[in-house]
Amino acid sequence: MKNKNIKDLTKDKLQKFWNENSDYLKYTFGRKVIADVAKFKYDVHQNQNLVKEYVELNEKGTSKLRQFNRLNYGYNGLGGRLTPGVTSLYSRATLDDKDTTHDHLFGVTAVGWEVHTIIKKLFDEGRSSKFIHDYMTEQWLPDNLHLWVMVKITKDEHKKDNLARDEHTLEEKENLVHYNEAGIEVLVWD
Repeated sequence: MKNKNIKDLTKDKLQKFWNENSDYLKYTFGRKVIADVAKFKYDVHQNQNLVKEYVELNEKGTSKLRQFNRLNYGYNGLGGRLTPGVTSLYSRATLDDKDTTHDHLFGVTAVGWEVHTIIKKLFDEGRSSKFIHDYMTEQWLPDNLHLWVMVKITKDEHKKDNLARDEHTLEEKENLVHYNEAGIEVLVWD
């Protein structure tokens, strides 16, 4: 059993979701993007030791900013959730086991940090707030909706000793490497 790429599995469902919700998605995501740009501008004029303490990753690979972005973008970036009810993604095991949960396929921390990193890069390049906003909402977001998909899996499949946490790149997760390693077969309910 080898799962297909998540973009291939969700292409039609995500296109439909975007077509029906793009104004709302661009609005809610855009507010967060503009707020981040304002925070970057604020940081430029602050004590850089304080900024560093808040922003830079520590020896455990986290920071206050990374924790915040887990919530801001990872969970709430879209102003709603791409649940299995929207994406129709579920594991084969959920056909027999009703003790289930919704797994954020890419991980909310990784998604939050990815969004932050892209916005910060554009800011550091000297791009305007308008450019950053327009790029992130008009180009980046519709091409990356898959980062927020959730899959209905069993609670046993979701256990930490079965499904790796924070051990795969976003590209590996896009190719469902972590699901393949855990023996989780993803199906699309049509």
